[in-house]
Amino acid sequence: MNRTIPVSTDVFAAIWSHRQEGEETEDAILRRILDCQPVAGTDAKSQAADIGEGFFDRRNNVTFPPGFTIFRTYKRKQYSAVAENGVWRRTDTGRNYETLNQLNASIAAGNENVWNGNWKFQDSDGTIKSIAALRD
Repeated sequence: MNRTIPVSTDVFAAIWSHRQEGEETEDAILRRILDCQPVAGTDAKSQAADIGEGFFDRRNNVTFPPGFTIFRTYKRKQYSAVAENGVWRRTDTGRNYETLNQLNASIAAGNENVWNGNWKFQDSDGTIKSIAALRD
């Protein structure tokens, strides 16, 4: 059972500053720090659910349909990725990433909230929006 706890921005950032390779959630980071046992059946693969051809972000309850393209600019260079087969595929390198955090880390240096407005998409009427608009 999951619980939600409110934390300030500086505490949230402090949690993520302790992230180690393979930790993709606050729960995973805190489990290691607090020396808690891992939850049965939760590995990196199970964190990124395959929904056929698109991508499902379980943590934020957002479904990206097959072929959904997101993009961002980092240091004046534009990057994009496509949701397919349960992963994000970077269009410039063809490499796959199981989470938005992994995708973002392949481009931007340091920890960064992927929902902060940097990643965008173009909706059906041509308007460019932040992916944050897709969260519940």
